[in-house]
Amino acid sequence: MLNIIKTATKESLFYKLPTLVGDILIQVGVLVFLLYGTDMVRENNLRLYEQQGSWFLLVISAIASSWILGIKINERERGPVNIANRAIMDAAVTFILYNGLMALIYELVLQGKLLGLQAVLTGFLYALWHLLVRKFIRWYRSKGANNYTVVLVGSDPNILQVCQSLNGPDSELGYDVLGMFTSHPDEIPEGVTNLGLPERAIQYVEDNHALLKEVYCSLNPATETAFVNRLVAVCENRMVRFTYVPDMEGYPKRKMNISQLGSVNVISLHEEPLNKPLAKFIKRGGDIVFSGLFLLTLFPFIWLVCAIGIKLSSPGPVFFKQKRTGYEGKEFWCYKFRSMHASADSDTKQAVLGDSRVFPFGKFLRRSSIDELPQFLNVIRGDMSVVGPRPHMLHHTDIYSELIGDYMIRHLAKPGITGWAQVNGCRGETKELSEMKDRVEKDIWYIEHWSVELDISIILTTLWQLVRHKDEKAY
Repeated sequence: MLNIIKTATKESLFYKLPTLVGDILIQVGVLVFLLYGTDMVRENNLRLYEQQGSWFLLVISAIASSWILGIKINERERGPVNIANRAIMDAAVTFILYNGLMALIYELVLQGKLLGLQAVLTGFLYALWHLLVRKFIRWYRSKGANNYTVVLVGSDPNILQVCQSLNGPDSELGYDVLGMFTSHPDEIPEGVTNLGLPERAIQYVEDNHALLKEVYCSLNPATETAFVNRLVAVCENRMVRFTYVPDMEGYPKRKMNISQLGSVNVISLHEEPLNKPLAKFIKRGGDIVFSGLFLLTLFPFIWLVCAIGIKLSSPGPVFFKQKRTGYEGKEFWCYKFRSMHASADSDTKQAVLGDSRVFPFGKFLRRSSIDELPQFLNVIRGDMSVVGPRPHMLHHTDIYSELIGDYMIRHLAKPGITGWAQVNGCRGETKELSEMKDRVEKDIWYIEHWSVELDISIILTTLWQLVRHKDEKAY
């Protein structure tokens, strides 16, 4: 236990504390720049900002934000997008806490342009700073420091795959495979030490527990009951984590959920974070706020311009509505700005490159994805979410549900205006079945890995892609 406490203390000292100090310096630096490097601050407000209590509130807000969200910058499986998203959220929480407290305690009159610049600068600098710290951590670990030491016990293909993952090209994540206990030494991956037969694992843990963090074991507890129980007991008594690698051969390779039914462990084939009441509340609340603000501000002007362009280009309604497959397979009317001439095959045929049904203004709407904006009405109605798997035509649902075994799983979440598949290039026409399979796999991944951070990442990536106009399938 002492070893784990020391490790946690070191990580806090070398990674988390410097990150927090950097965050505070960024907040102070940005505020100093705004106060004295610009003419944006009113004289009455300047006196309030210069109060000693103001700076104290700023530091407290930064510390409170880090405590609320937690500094996860040292966690090995987090990628750069996740790190940047968390940094921006950290900056946003600090921003809200600080300005809220200033308005409440000092009766500060908030200035829109000043607050906007403060939010943008702190968010950008937080993301940059956290990514730099993360890069340093990965470099530090690639040199052999701060490694997470593990051993593996077993001989089946699953444990070999675990070994290859931990000892593979992402070794800078900091995993150090000390060796493998197996009855098939000829199958041990190159560079991994053969520690002997599985029976030697118990003595090894007893002798090396001070250096060892975790044991991965794939031995079947039904046939090796006494040995596995003894190994688990030795690991737990010496504060070494024990992870069982079950033989799930034949089952889908995806994130699953383990729970208990009475005293029996059961495994469901899908992890569904969005199935939890709190997650549903957060996602629905975010959808309503985000969509409501858009519909009340920008949408009326966009609708006016689009209505004029559509009416001048093609006779017919401004909006196009089509039945799509939604949450849990239920049908709903999906709205878009009309971008095509009326046709009999609109409910069965996808738009293709050079499609004669698309009129010139409609081509602009599709290339810019403006045609999708009326779907914020669907979000308010509760049929859709801002982020989720894109809704498909009923005709396509009928076809692909027969051709792709897990196709209908994508309907375990509300369909979205944008989604994980879309920001990863899976949008537009699907010429080959493999293209739809790839889209479905990404939709399922999103459902199994949902988080607020992931939704924010998808929204920001979507906006960036729209600015760049790089999507070749938007036709």
